Amino acid sequence: MALNHKERVNLMEKTIDELIYEETDLRLKEMSSPDYEFPKQIDRSDVIAIIAMIVISLVLIILCMTGVID
Repeated sequence: MALNHKERVNLMEKTIDELIYEETDLRLKEMSSPDYEFPKQIDRSDVIAIIAMIVISLVLIILCMTGVID
């Protein structure tokens, strides 16, 4: 018996939901283990680098919009 489109979509969503719950459970177990090393917090240099990349991107977008860069 072939599944119609709606039944296939429901089956895919159920499978995706199950995969998400399984992956979330695995990650939570990993993070709650005593030997899990949390990533370091971002520092001042990271913030400066992020801001610099945003500014450079905005400048390039403006230059493209004004026709300076073709």
